[in-house]
Amino acid sequence: MNDLQQRLPGIVGQRLLLIADYQRPYAWERKQLQDLWDDLDLLGPRASHYAGTLVLREVRDTHGVITSLSDDGQSLAHCEVVDGQQRLTTCLLLLDRLRRRYLELSGAVDNAAASAEALRRTYGTVAVDGAHRPRLQVGAGLNSYWVGTVLGDAQPDPRPLLPGEERLRDAVAFFDERLEGLTDSDPAVTYARLRDLQVRVTQGLGFLVHDVQSTAEVGVIFETLNERGRPLTELEKTKNYLLYVARSIPDARADELSHLVNDAWSRIFANLAGLGRDAEDQLLRSHWFATRDPEQKSWRQVASIKALFERSRYVSGATRLVPVEQREESQDEAWSRLHADLTTYVEQLRKCSYFLRDLEREEAPYDDVPTGREAVRGASAALQRSGVVAPYRPLLFAARLRHPADGGFLTQVMRACETFSARTFVIRQYRVNAGRSRLFRLAHDLYSAAPGADRRQWLLDELAALTWRYASDDEVRRSVETVEDNWYVRRGHKYFLYEYELSLRARDAELPPLSTFTSGKGEQRTTEHVLPQHPDKDATCWSEHFADDQQRALRHALGNLVLTYDNSRYSNKCFVDKRGEPLMPGAEPKACYAQAELLQERELAAIESWTPQVILERQARLAAWSVQRWPVTPPAGELLDEDVDIEPDGDDSLEEAAQ
Repeated sequence: MNDLQQRLPGIVGQRLLLIADYQRPYAWERKQLQDLWDDLDLLGPRASHYAGTLVLREVRDTHGVITSLSDDGQSLAHCEVVDGQQRLTTCLLLLDRLRRRYLELSGAVDNAAASAEALRRTYGTVAVDGAHRPRLQVGAGLNSYWVGTVLGDAQPDPRPLLPGEERLRDAVAFFDERLEGLTDSDPAVTYARLRDLQVRVTQGLGFLVHDVQSTAEVGVIFETLNERGRPLTELEKTKNYLLYVARSIPDARADELSHLVNDAWSRIFANLAGLGRDAEDQLLRSHWFATRDPEQKSWRQVASIKALFERSRYVSGATRLVPVEQREESQDEAWSRLHADLTTYVEQLRKCSYFLRDLEREEAPYDDVPTGREAVRGASAALQRSGVVAPYRPLLFAARLRHPADGGFLTQVMRACETFSARTFVIRQYRVNAGRSRLFRLAHDLYSAAPGADRRQWLLDELAALTWRYASDDEVRRSVETVEDNWYVRRGHKYFLYEYELSLRARDAELPPLSTFTSGKGEQRTTEHVLPQHPDKDATCWSEHFADDQQRALRHALGNLVLTYDNSRYSNKCFVDKRGEPLMPGAEPKACYAQAELLQERELAAIESWTPQVILERQARLAAWSVQRWPVTPPAGELLDEDVDIEPDGDDSLEEAAQ
């Protein structure tokens, strides 16, 4: 098997090609036709463009490869087109429409008739034993229409056209319309444009040709070409497209960009390894919202990247099939602009992969933060504990891209984001998309501020105002103090109690990570109901303080919950037994609040008895603590509803919000 990228003259000029009847009929429609035309228009007269793969199988008999001798002495091998028949048919159809345009110019341009005849002999029909045979014979019942109507001048039969014939007819009309657009009042100019197009089709399009010699090899090729495997991710598609665009530059800058892209993607993939299945898309979309367009509907994955680096933006008007003179820059200036734009995008995306890595890891290094690194790490860990990170990625990308040396500012932004999460999602229980649109716009506004403009304090003020709009101090207190909500079913209750535990400890006191209480067995055993969920019916120690309706109303209230390492130690014991006594010298340790490792459990040991009033008082203390732990300065002016999308309460989990 021989693999070689070839141009159309070498593919068609030495063969008689056949598309077998079992192959799919002609299927290209307007989108595929337009894509091909756009590629040719942007190609330039001397550039090259990879047009796809062709798989050809030599047709053999007992004497070997079947060949025919043309009347002018060419030896033509008979070959079946195994794959690539759609693009090959389209290219030959276009060249035949071009031939007809040459004929129309033959009375006004000396070489037009000769050009038409050369196209016919090379790509249309060839004389063999005195009969004209098509260079390409199409299958699926389309060949008579192909030879007689598309390549010839016969009128189609009055019968209804087959679907494949209709698409051939539509392709003829499409290219006739495009060729009409190349017409100039001066026939010589029209002829020159047509010749330019011919060069682009015959010399600019390159095909990777697989020549196979047996049906066994055909099976191997199909298995290889059609092997689905793992589909390309959006990040991989983006890399491929950027490499493709970079190759448009016809000098050493193309190699420089290719090295840049390959090196950057190697680092990006390493940074994102182990971060979850959607990390690659999160990187692309968060960078897009921060640096390009904050509107969520604007993000169309790799299609957005293609639109950003659409080749038509970097092709000088002078190199188009119909020159566009209004562009002032030369083609070299356009290539320089492409080089600069791609370099900026790739380098930013590489940096943001480090940012994303730091945001998602418990032990984030933040190596590139020159000042206040420990404070940044602490703020990042607290933001991760809140369970919601995704809405803030564009904002944190923008902060680090715009102010890479300011660790203090990054710390403030992270703390503001954690405060928004704690108040809005954990305490107020808004849906996970609350405020997202505004957060994305703030990110883009920060990044795109005019050079020299300092919008750091402005951003912090805006984040405070947004937080206040969703969760003012009074609203936070009311939400924490209410006994109408079931705090136990909230995933965020462990985060709340964990932060409370941290506040009780000295700064250097060790506390296991939050995951100790939220993962594995800790998910079920690390929340203690002081008043048991299901007190023993015979336990008067509970019934004497709590009526049945009070038990139902208060058992899942926040004031009745406490973080612990193992609630099975307490079971349904009476409060006096759960409370216990401090460990005395020489005594055996006992499972009780007074001897517990967590300080919030030890606080309970100072309480004489557990009553409804005690639960409400503890809940009020937690409410007061929460507005101090996640403080927000009220905005000075009147709050506006503009750009703030207040969402109704919902039951979306914090785990979903983190994705």
